[in-house]
Amino acid sequence: MCGRFILSTLSWYEYHEFLSILRPTETRVSYNIKPTQDVACVTMRDGAPVASTARWWFVPHWHKGDVKDWKQTTFNARIETAAEKPTFRIAWKAGRCIIPASGYYEWTGSKGRKRPHFITVEQNAPVFFFAGVHSVLRDGTETCSIITRPAEPEIEQVHHRMPVILDSAQVTGWLEQSDDDAHVLSNYGMSWTNRFSVRDVKPFGRDNDGPELIEQDGFAF
Repeated sequence: MCGRFILSTLSWYEYHEFLSILRPTETRVSYNIKPTQDVACVTMRDGAPVASTARWWFVPHWHKGDVKDWKQTTFNARIETAAEKPTFRIAWKAGRCIIPASGYYEWTGSKGRKRPHFITVEQNAPVFFFAGVHSVLRDGTETCSIITRPAEPEIEQVHHRMPVILDSAQVTGWLEQSDDDAHVLSNYGMSWTNRFSVRDVKPFGRDNDGPELIEQDGFAF
């Protein structure tokens, strides 16, 4: 977790009032965003939020080879350990980002019979933001990872982990690092209890895309 997510809105201008100072920037709508693909993100640079894209599979800035030479599975980072792990600790301190999404998927079942479940937040805004960490390699390549934490009770039935989804106050706090680690660990991503929607959707292939992927399936869970 989180291994696939969706983004179904076109403009940064629409995403969040926190980002309204940014000039509208077009992003690609996708209902099947996969690790190693480029994703939209926002980082802080010179004290201001900047929209960009980054490869969704974190590679630390000190890595000397090509991104494809990095073998660790780092598209997710655990909130409990990211501050100490050599791979993430510098980005935790000086490379935080936010990643817009409209929902994400989890799978249950045995190999060959796995069923996807679509998870989103019930809110009025078109998107929410994952907490992330970000790096810039020597060749200018940008990479990122989504921060995860233990799952809320309504999500535990499909997976024991979930992404850290930031509320409006935490977006600023995460990017500006205005809250200490203890506060982040105990509070970030905790604002959405009982506000998640988990629905069963039909199995789909790696390259499938489109709004039909998140339509209710109706099979018995």
